[in-house]
Amino acid sequence: MTQLAVLPLLEVVREHAADPDLHHLLDPTAPERSWVRLLTTEAYELWLISWPPGSGTDWHDHGSAAGAFTVLAGSLVEHTFDGGLRLFDVHAGDGKAFSAGHAHDVRNPAQAPALSLHAYSPRLSTMTRFRFRGDRLEPLGVERAGEEW
Repeated sequence: MTQLAVLPLLEVVREHAADPDLHHLLDPTAPERSWVRLLTTEAYELWLISWPPGSGTDWHDHGSAAGAFTVLAGSLVEHTFDGGLRLFDVHAGDGKAFSAGHAHDVRNPAQAPALSLHAYSPRLSTMTRFRFRGDRLEPLGVERAGEEW
């Protein structure tokens, strides 16, 4: 299977983000975070995620997959840890790319829903969940595609 580099993944999400129909595929008023896999190719897969106010992912990585995302509506905050906690505001039109093994917690702290588009390469097969301990990330377990999500 072909793996796309991190920066081309950002180009992939930006290219697909131009589709105005994406804004109507998920219910922005749903009480829980929801998602749909839109596309799977040999090189990547594409997911659309709806974020109600106050929702988040908790700490996780994407296993061996690199990724990228762009916010289509609203805004998100990405929390990362590289020896220190870092927060990145990602507003509509902004994008982020990351390599395999990148652990983060993405949240919508706003009072309005958000919508984002994500690409992963290779396709997602595992995700490790973590607990943030203030000075480190503690692995909690590995989820496998098709079992937990």
